Amino acid sequence: MMLPPTTEPRKTEPSAAQVRENTASEDPVVRKSRRSTLPVLASFFTAMLFAGGHGAAQSTSAQATCALPVSPPPSQGRVVFLIDTSGSMEGRGDSVANIFSKVKGAVVRGMRASTVPGTVELLTFDQGPQKRFSFAWPQERADFEKTVNTLGAPGANTWLYSSMQSLFGSLGRQDQAATTVYVVTDGRDNNPSKSATIDSAVQLFDSLRGPFDKLYYIALGQQIPPEIGARFASTSFARALALAAGQAPDFTSVSLSPALITVGGDASFPFQHPAGAQLRLESGNIGGASVAIRDPAAAGRRVNLKIQGNVPANSVGYMCTRVAGGDQNVLLRFDTTTPPLNDAPAAPLDVLGTLLLLNPEANLTLQRGQSTVLNYKAVKGPVTVEIQSVPGEIGAEIPDQTVSLLEGEQVALKLTDKALSNGQQAAPVLRLNDQTRYPVPKVTGRVVRPFPWWWVLLGLLALLLLWLLISRARRPFRPYALSVDRSLRVFLHDRGGLRRGRLLRRDVTDLGAAFGEPRLNGLTLERYKPVVSERDEVLLDNSDIHSLRAYGAQQMRRAARLGAQPDTLRLQKDGQPDGAFLELQETLALRQLYLLTDHVAPPVRVRPPMPPAEPPIEVTVTLLSGTQMQELELPLEDVDLADVFATPPLRGLVVRREPGLLRLRELPVPMVLRHISREFRAGDALPLAVMLTLTTAGGTYQVRVRDQASDDRYRR
Repeated sequence: MMLPPTTEPRKTEPSAAQVRENTASEDPVVRKSRRSTLPVLASFFTAMLFAGGHGAAQSTSAQATCALPVSPPPSQGRVVFLIDTSGSMEGRGDSVANIFSKVKGAVVRGMRASTVPGTVELLTFDQGPQKRFSFAWPQERADFEKTVNTLGAPGANTWLYSSMQSLFGSLGRQDQAATTVYVVTDGRDNNPSKSATIDSAVQLFDSLRGPFDKLYYIALGQQIPPEIGARFASTSFARALALAAGQAPDFTSVSLSPALITVGGDASFPFQHPAGAQLRLESGNIGGASVAIRDPAAAGRRVNLKIQGNVPANSVGYMCTRVAGGDQNVLLRFDTTTPPLNDAPAAPLDVLGTLLLLNPEANLTLQRGQSTVLNYKAVKGPVTVEIQSVPGEIGAEIPDQTVSLLEGEQVALKLTDKALSNGQQAAPVLRLNDQTRYPVPKVTGRVVRPFPWWWVLLGLLALLLLWLLISRARRPFRPYALSVDRSLRVFLHDRGGLRRGRLLRRDVTDLGAAFGEPRLNGLTLERYKPVVSERDEVLLDNSDIHSLRAYGAQQMRRAARLGAQPDTLRLQKDGQPDGAFLELQETLALRQLYLLTDHVAPPVRVRPPMPPAEPPIEVTVTLLSGTQMQELELPLEDVDLADVFATPPLRGLVVRREPGLLRLRELPVPMVLRHISREFRAGDALPLAVMLTLTTAGGTYQVRVRDQASDDRYRR
């Protein structure tokens, strides 16, 4: 916590300048040993201080678990943003999300929550360090936000480690300021030279940092590289945080808290923390006043202090925080006397503002494709604007994905009617300051219906169709013949001189379906390429245009032939005697008239039905082996007796029931099936009601086969 002027200063560690001065006169071997051990001891001492929060819940002494590393602490802050500006941040290349606009909005929002005096550094990198800006805070806040909003990401590579090392070296050490460095990137190091590593970069930062300085690595939409995770886990001043794709960092959260925070005149300060976080002060006495934390374990966006007395301006305290991801310790700076003396009102908090619609009279009734613009102004403080959701029937656009406005600045929201029906209303929803929903006036659709000229055309078409139907009804078309011309167009002729034509576009055409004549259903014509005799074949001569034309005509020549015909209709060539019908696969002569002649097929001789097949006989097989006997009625299909009697030596002996007999289907070569002096082979019919001898490799069996009749006699 803050040390009063009369308080005796605590023991401090020697500064870097003192260490260099003390070691200048030492032996080189001793200096080398000291250089190798001092960082280790300092890291171990700081890690022990940070790890001491683990026993705070069990200890009654807050003084032993939360203590200032050095005294007096710095009273100014320095925030450094090291931002990746490679093309992947804007959705190009191997990007996982277009996140750059959201990152810029998060940077602006994070700094708006800070009133700590000092400086803000803005550094960019892609293929090495690029731009660097420095701003006095909070005097140059407007210039800082304008610079952030103008940043782009045109880079092609991500040289992460070399950029970190170069920029860390350029920062230098500032003992009068608590430094917080944020490294924001969505990629991994792809520098082919490997001139720098995460170890060398972090070691350089460690050698230049003050006791309150912090380093954060924020991975956007990517897993934290193992080398960075392991290196940061071995330190007490660095932390790595991985965010989901499309999610921007929240620089006001406890996981990314800066090293120095300003306490407002109302005895509160911004510090977003979850429920269960343990907040502890280094001392209950700051500047002679008694200070405690209200609700130290409750969640919230701010921390409220309970003060008995008055904390003088420029006093500095120290707060330790335990959260799930590890401890977070911050310095607290009181800019003004808190609470104010003589009951003076507390200074207003630097809160974020809202929007004011400047043209409420804008026309929000739109036709399809029309647009309107709503102009908004930031009031009651600065504000960031994003489009949270847009219905599919309209379009909504602002100049950038995230727009940051200072108080008094304006932004234009363009609304477009894409698919609104007549009278339908829809509106987008804006999100202010990354948390507040801001509704927008609804757009109403207006559909102007043009004169229905198509109704007139439809009426004319209907009249034409009616006239055609009436004309066809007055004079029905009854085809009696057909013909084919050179272009393979088939014509149906009626006796009144009318004809209807259809082109043979397919290789097989059913004339009944093509002309809509049920009588011709099944009458099929085939289009094919006729075979040219050697005498008529045209030889190709590329030097003669007449030969080329004749050859092309020959290749394109097609003819039609009769493919199929119904039983009730035949084609007869005009002028031929009755009964001289066109044969199947016969070619139709061009421009020849073929009469559609009714045909009655001769009666078909019907043979008497065959007697039903004699069913297979019912057979019972008995197997005797010594004194054991098995008896079973066989099914209809092929049966292996080894499966029926569960006797492996019979494997391969297959029989089948057939009408009037039992057929031996298969008999393996080692087996022998005999009756007295006859031996049976595969395919033979087995006798019924006799005893057969079966010899196998596993022994000799007696097999008896009986049908139903012999079985009845046997039983009697």
